[in-house]
Amino acid sequence: MEFLFENLNFIHWLILGIALIILELFVWTVFLLWIGSSAITVGIIFFLLPNVSGLLQLLIFIVLAVVATLLSKKYYPVKTVDEQLHDKAKKHIGKECMIVSIEDEVAKVQIGESLWFAKGSNLSAGQSVKIIGVESSTFIVELSK
Repeated sequence: MEFLFENLNFIHWLILGIALIILELFVWTVFLLWIGSSAITVGIIFFLLPNVSGLLQLLIFIVLAVVATLLSKKYYPVKTVDEQLHDKAKKHIGKECMIVSIEDEVAKVQIGESLWFAKGSNLSAGQSVKIIGVESSTFIVELSK
């Protein structure tokens, strides 16, 4: 096993780090960014301290990658568009609105200038409905009383 890691030098770590960061541009996660940054950090450390074994380099890389990933999850949480829409939609629970149209069994309700998807039972265009819940970014509605 030692044979696999005895020829590692700082160039290998820099190439790995840059490759992971470039790959990050195409994958659109933040996960590879922190692992790539850890690889670049290991490359810089072992440029300054070249006489370190390959296994120790690998161990330091693993520790840095795990710590960087955990810290990024804690301090830089990723919010998706769906989560942001869901949070916005939850603010409308309890409001009454009008069904504008129904196409392919999907109702559209208007709140302000925005159209939102809605679902419920026995809905038809022009009815007044009350928002009682949210599923993803779709309102759950019931007929107003």
